[in-house]
Amino acid sequence: MTGSANPPIGTPTYVPYSNNMNQPSPGEDQLIDKIVEALHRNNEWAFKRYQHAVRDAHAKSHGLLYGELTVYDGLDPHLSQGLFKTPASKTPATYPVVARLSSTHPVIVSDQIRGVRAIAIKVIGVQGVRVPDTGLPGEPATTQDFVLVNRARFPFANARSYHTWGMPLASVLARSPELLLKLFTESLAAVQSVLHPFGISLPFALALFATPNTHILGETFYSAAPLRYGDYIAKISLAPLSESVTDLHGRRVPCKRGYDAITDMVTEFFRSKSAEYEVRAQLCTNLKTMPIDNAAVKWPEPGAKRTPPESVSPYCGVAKITFPIQDAGTPARRVYADDVLSFNSWRALEDHVPLGSINRLKLKTYEASSNFRHTMNNVQRCEPRSIKDLPP
Repeated sequence: MTGSANPPIGTPTYVPYSNNMNQPSPGEDQLIDKIVEALHRNNEWAFKRYQHAVRDAHAKSHGLLYGELTVYDGLDPHLSQGLFKTPASKTPATYPVVARLSSTHPVIVSDQIRGVRAIAIKVIGVQGVRVPDTGLPGEPATTQDFVLVNRARFPFANARSYHTWGMPLASVLARSPELLLKLFTESLAAVQSVLHPFGISLPFALALFATPNTHILGETFYSAAPLRYGDYIAKISLAPLSESVTDLHGRRVPCKRGYDAITDMVTEFFRSKSAEYEVRAQLCTNLKTMPIDNAAVKWPEPGAKRTPPESVSPYCGVAKITFPIQDAGTPARRVYADDVLSFNSWRALEDHVPLGSINRLKLKTYEASSNFRHTMNNVQRCEPRSIKDLPP
C-alpha cells in the first residue's frame, strides 16, 4: 500500500534534525510561566461557571473514536522515519488509536458558533525511545499523541507573540457571553465577505472565526507547528481519504440542527458509516521559508507563489487511519474523553519531539490545564494500553 500524495519530484535536500534546534530564547521560560498563570485564571473562571473543570482550550468534545493506524509499506527512506518507519517484515505496521474531535474554544459553546475544529490522536502500543524530562505523568507510556487543528498555521508566531496578543484574546473568549460570541463571529464573517472581492483579508487571528461553519469530518487537520521527523523535520496533517468523508468537505452545518449540531452529526455518521483518513508529512527543505520558531508561517507547498522550487515541499502520505462503524457519542465515552483522557504532543517518541516556541508553550499550558482539570474533578487520568480501555 502506498500513499495517495505523491512524493517530491527530483531529489530535494531535506534539512537534517539536530538537538540544538529546540533551544528557548532568553526569557522564554519566564514568559511561558506568566501565560500559564493567566490561563489558569481562565480555568478557575470556567470551573465556577460549570462547577466542573474543562480544558482551557478544546473544551467541547464532538466525539471519541477508536480506530487503527496502518503505516504504508514501500515508503521512501526520508518518509520512513520514527513511528512511520516501514517494517522490515512484509506485515504492515499497525497500531490501535483513540481520537477526540473537538472545538478549540476555551468554554463549551453552541456548535453554531464559528471557530477552529480539532482532532487529538493517541496512537497506542508505540515502542521506542521517549522524549525525556517532560514531566508528564504516566511515563514511560507507550502512546504517541498528535494534536491537530483545521488550520495549516498557528495564529501567533511564538510564546512572546502569544503573550502579547493570544493571551488577551483567550481571556475574552473564555468570559464572553455566548450571544456576544455569536454576534462577534458572524460580524467577522460579514466583514470578510465584503473585503474578499478586493483581495483583502482579516488578520489571521480574527479570520479563524470568520470561516464557514462546515462538517468536522470533512476537514483536513494540521500540526501547524513542526516536530522532529526522525532524521528530519516535518509538519503533520490528517486528510479525508475515503469517499464517505471526502464528500463532507465544505458541507455547511445546518442552523436547524441546533446547539450540538456537530456532535450529533458525528454520532449519526458513525452509526452507519466508517471513515478513512491519511496521515501526511511535509518535510522541511529550507529553514528560511520553513522556520521552526515561527509557527505563524505556513510552509510552502508546490504551486506557492514567488517561492523557489527548492523551497517547497508537498504533504506526502505515510499512513492511513481507519475508524469503523461505532457509537462515538455515548455518555460513558464523553466522560472518558472530557474527564479522564489527556492529550499532549510531548507525550511522544524522541523521533517526534515537538519543535519551536509554540510547542514549548503547549508543553506547560496543556499540562497545567490537565492537572487542574483532573484535580478539581477528582478523576485519575490514565494512558490507555489497548482499545479495550475505551468505554462502549
